[in-house]
Amino acid sequence: MRRSNLPATLVLLALLLFPIQSLSAEVIDSTVQVTAENFLAMLDDGEYELAWSQTSLVNQSYLGTPEWFNKARAARPYIGYLIDRSLKTISQHTAWTALPDGDYVRISYVTQFLNKASCLETIVLVREGGVWSVSGYFLR
Repeated sequence: MRRSNLPATLVLLALLLFPIQSLSAEVIDSTVQVTAENFLAMLDDGEYELAWSQTSLVNQSYLGTPEWFNKARAARPYIGYLIDRSLKTISQHTAWTALPDGDYVRISYVTQFLNKASCLETIVLVREGGVWSVSGYFLR
């Protein structure tokens, strides 16, 4: 009687595929996190024009340059300079409210500024043409 190798083949195939999926998720997370942290550094340094250039096309078409600059400049002087920022969460999504379906990542940081002891910074990034760009920035 001949034994089937199918179960062993399926187990081997699963072992080979799962590390590839995990590696892919790690690479996406690190790329997205670097993009988010570069964007935050631009805001921290008052480089609003450079930060604007890193935002998504959807964001740029929704908010005009002057409106975006006014919002960015309005919040930062009151909270003071950055004291500490630590990663809280990273989550991946295929849809985001009021935006077209796509690949999105939400990253949240617990942040301390000179005049704000603790707040939550959230950045939403979208993949456009294979490149991650900032689609939203929220400070609570």
